[in-house]
Amino acid sequence: MGSLVFNQIKLTGFKSFVEPTDFIIKPGLTGIVGPNGCGKSNLLEAIRWVMGANSAKAMRGAAMEDVIFSGTKQRPGRNQAYVTLTIDNSSRIAPSIFNDNDTLEITRTITKGKGSAYKVNNRTVRAKDVQLLFADASTGANSPALVRQGQINELISAKPSNRRRILEEAAGISGLYSRRHEAELRLKAAETNLSRLDVILGQIESQLLSLRRQSRQAARYKRLAGEIHEYKALLWLIRWSAALEGQENSTDTVKKCEELVSDTTLKAVNIQNMAEKLRIALEPKREEQIIAAAVLGRLNASKEALENEEYAAKTELRKLETQKEQLKTDLNREKGIVEDASIAKARLDSEFEKLNSAEDISLALEQAAQNAESAISKRSMLENEFNEYTRKIADQIARNELINKEKLQIEDRLKKLQEEDEVITMKLDDIVIDENSSENIFSAKAKQALIDLEIAREHELSNTEKKQNIEYKCNNARDILQKSQNTLSALVAERSALKKVITREYDSNWTPALSMLEVKKGFELAIAASMGEDLDAAIDKEAKLRWSGAPTPSQPLPPGVKSIAEFVKAPHELDARMSQIGVVDFEQIVLLAGSLKPGQCLVTVEGHVARWDGFEITAGTETSAAIKLRQQARINEIIEEITITETEVNKHQSNFEKLKNDLLLASDKARSAKKVLPELEKHERAAQLAKVMYESDLTAQLIKKQSLAERKDQVNNEISKLNTQYEPLVKIHTNLSKVEELLKIQNGVSVELNSARSIADEKSGLYQGLKNELDARSLRLKSVVEERSNWKIRSETAATRVITLEERQNAVELILSRTLNNPDEFNDRRNKLFKELEKAEKRRSDSADSLAKAEEEFQEADRAARSLEVKASEAREARASALAHEMAAKEKVTETRARINEALQCTPEDLPTHLINLKPESSLSEFDIERKIDRLSNEREKMGGVNLRADEEANEQKDKFDELSKERLDLQSAINRLREGINELNAEGRQRLLKAFDIVNEHFSRLFKTLFGGGEASLALTESDDPLEAGLEVMVSPPGKKLGSMSLMSGGEQALTATALIFAVFLSNPAPICVLDEVDAPLDDANVSRYCNLLDAMTKQTKTKFIAITHNAVTMSRMDRLFGVTMAEQGVSQLLSMELRDAKKLVEEE
Repeated sequence: MGSLVFNQIKLTGFKSFVEPTDFIIKPGLTGIVGPNGCGKSNLLEAIRWVMGANSAKAMRGAAMEDVIFSGTKQRPGRNQAYVTLTIDNSSRIAPSIFNDNDTLEITRTITKGKGSAYKVNNRTVRAKDVQLLFADASTGANSPALVRQGQINELISAKPSNRRRILEEAAGISGLYSRRHEAELRLKAAETNLSRLDVILGQIESQLLSLRRQSRQAARYKRLAGEIHEYKALLWLIRWSAALEGQENSTDTVKKCEELVSDTTLKAVNIQNMAEKLRIALEPKREEQIIAAAVLGRLNASKEALENEEYAAKTELRKLETQKEQLKTDLNREKGIVEDASIAKARLDSEFEKLNSAEDISLALEQAAQNAESAISKRSMLENEFNEYTRKIADQIARNELINKEKLQIEDRLKKLQEEDEVITMKLDDIVIDENSSENIFSAKAKQALIDLEIAREHELSNTEKKQNIEYKCNNARDILQKSQNTLSALVAERSALKKVITREYDSNWTPALSMLEVKKGFELAIAASMGEDLDAAIDKEAKLRWSGAPTPSQPLPPGVKSIAEFVKAPHELDARMSQIGVVDFEQIVLLAGSLKPGQCLVTVEGHVARWDGFEITAGTETSAAIKLRQQARINEIIEEITITETEVNKHQSNFEKLKNDLLLASDKARSAKKVLPELEKHERAAQLAKVMYESDLTAQLIKKQSLAERKDQVNNEISKLNTQYEPLVKIHTNLSKVEELLKIQNGVSVELNSARSIADEKSGLYQGLKNELDARSLRLKSVVEERSNWKIRSETAATRVITLEERQNAVELILSRTLNNPDEFNDRRNKLFKELEKAEKRRSDSADSLAKAEEEFQEADRAARSLEVKASEAREARASALAHEMAAKEKVTETRARINEALQCTPEDLPTHLINLKPESSLSEFDIERKIDRLSNEREKMGGVNLRADEEANEQKDKFDELSKERLDLQSAINRLREGINELNAEGRQRLLKAFDIVNEHFSRLFKTLFGGGEASLALTESDDPLEAGLEVMVSPPGKKLGSMSLMSGGEQALTATALIFAVFLSNPAPICVLDEVDAPLDDANVSRYCNLLDAMTKQTKTKFIAITHNAVTMSRMDRLFGVTMAEQGVSQLLSMELRDAKKLVEEE
């Protein structure tokens, strides 16, 4: 029988392996070496992790996310890590869900904050599925074949019950344990469901009893409803007769009121004509009275204006006298200013003459300026000469110091360069390079190997990309198909549920009118609110509650209102009802509600109803009819959506099948291309390594020789340059006596400069005194000229103002003389105005008397007319009241007809047919009938909620009870089968464990003698008679020692004994892979050789692939191949590999 074969493991972002790293697992012995802390054990943990390890502690972390690369100083951390294990399944022994491929790629991915995910061949699976896959192959995350550091010691010190696990691995029953645990969980769940089912059955039984009681109540409820209906018919028959009688009486009253209105109206018209004639005669007298009042008012206004004019004249007189005095004062002031200006002019003219006649010092000032300028010029020339000699002396001293310093530096530098030149010459003589050697054969080999590898990689990458693209499309197609199927299932379920809800509401013998309506979208609430539960009636003539049809009423809806029949397609039996329902907005309802005729109503699309009799329903009131209409509309929409969705599902299904076939072909091509890469990569690395070593040595020698030659040329050039610079400096150094000569000349110039400075200061002081005196004289002369000009202007201005003031004074005196003559004129005008006022007052009094008499006559006639008009109005009101009563009586008849139709669904003429047990001429009064109806209604109400569907629900519950009873029998049968299965698993486990115990015990005894060169060893089951619960004890006796427990042996003996036990398990049920992490650490060299001999024997006897992590040189030398784990970059592991046999051949070829 075949087994799973582990071929490769790939790590990315796992612990210290940040870059993608491939670890090829080949047959035989594979060694992993490297310094401590470089990440060797991370490879073992990666294998355990991908096989389903769920303990962060076992991964040496506090949380499972610690396996993700956390970053270094040079590299940031990662958010994701994944490990892929490639397994050969050509023998097809994997579980059935994975057995469709020769190769299995198990990938575990962990993302920060999201946890782990498992995939097998890019198909998402559960962690349990992966764990069972490895458990059936006698391996797994906790397999004893994966020996980590310290696990040997744990096996030695473990309790017997814990040590039994290696026997379970040998017996291959790890998977049985998982399955038994899963079966026990299912058993527990089934037993729980059985208990719940018993409770539900008890509840249904109680409900059945309750429904039978409800059925009896429903029969009584229907009997009471029939009696109430009969009494209501009798009550409405009495009310209909009363309404007809009231209509006849109101018609007689209207005729009498018409005669009274006609008589009173004629009398009122005659008296109104006489009052109109008096009113016309009144107008001329009223106009005369108005004119007389106006004339009197105008004269009174003239009197008041005359008084105001006289007061203004007196005020002006006082103002002129004050102005005259002010002008006199201003004239005196201006004359004074003219005299002051004349005096100031004489004084300033005298001072001006004195200043102009003073001695002229401008010539002396000019001569002093020339002398000062000459002295200053000579001083400046001597200062410049002195500064020039000072600069020359300083430059010469600095130059001498610089030349000395530069000469010493050149001498020191020449000495060092000559010494360096001698050393370089000696080093060049020591380097000998054979530049005529043959061309490096390794370069051609490496180039060809690289070309072959690149071609293979491009081929593999191309196939992989094609596979990934097809896989991506396939996954998308699967998701789209699943989404479409889910949508279709949801639509079908919703349609079934809605149909069940709707059909449950009605009697299955007839179809309600509601289900026959085709309502325009948006008008569902309008039709539901306006017709209500009347839509539950059937169209069928045999139904008890039905629509029989009626003629369409001739009365129209209010102007501009559309009938709801325009928006609803319905059976013709509903035409009469729907023609009287108008669709409007809310504002129109308020305006038009009062104009509705009997039987009419208005409704908005939001469901607000206003009926002719004042009945209203507010928008938003949820009714059963509205709910049913929405449900019916939704069913129609769902049917259309199901048709579209079914077409999409078929299309997506065919597309998915095609992509699935394409993916299988692409996967085969990608695997074939990938298998070639490892061998080519190994060959290319070996060739590149040989080439790099050869070229590195040759390049280092050439670079060193070239560097020394270049440096020798630089040294010689620099020596030449320094010699060229040094010769002029020697000549310049002998010429340094100029400084003393320059100092003597500078001293002579200094004496002359001091004398020139004294003379220049003296001449400059004389010139400055003369200049200050001349400036002061010029400044005063200018000031005098300005003062003379100012006084002249003031004198001219004052003279002009004197002339102006004299003219104003003459004008004021003239006006003042005229004003003094006005008092006589005002007395004459006042006397004349008083005479005119007396005449106007008499005219106004006469016209007022005449007007009052005429108005009295008119008012008497008007009062008589009004009295007759009141009587006529009262007659008209009586007539209107009679008409209103007549209209109300007619409306009462119409309303009564409508309410009879609404309450009993019949016409008033049909009411006698509804009286089965009562007679139309019954002696009962309306009050007695209403009391009878109330009593029956109260009796019905006292029954409370009555379930009219009790019979149907009882049958449904009975069917449900029978179905659940059947399910209970099936569940009980399943529980029995699960218990039998668990017993069978236990029996099989015991049998296989005992068989494995005998085999392992035999192999352990033989291997122990091989490793120790003799002695005795055996295994024993302890602590329980049941092998599945027993412990495993190891009894050993090394050569020359007594039989005893393994804990009494030395450390090396314990390690060898545990190793023998592990390998004994391999021989009984070999695992696909065995990892030994530093198992040889406690062994000496002799025992290491035995350990390696045992490994060689195991590789020949089993197909197990061994991986040994070691630091021991003896163990390394016995490996078929070595993988080196390095950490060239701090915190980042890299994996290098070398086939030892190939390496030996390569060395021999070189």
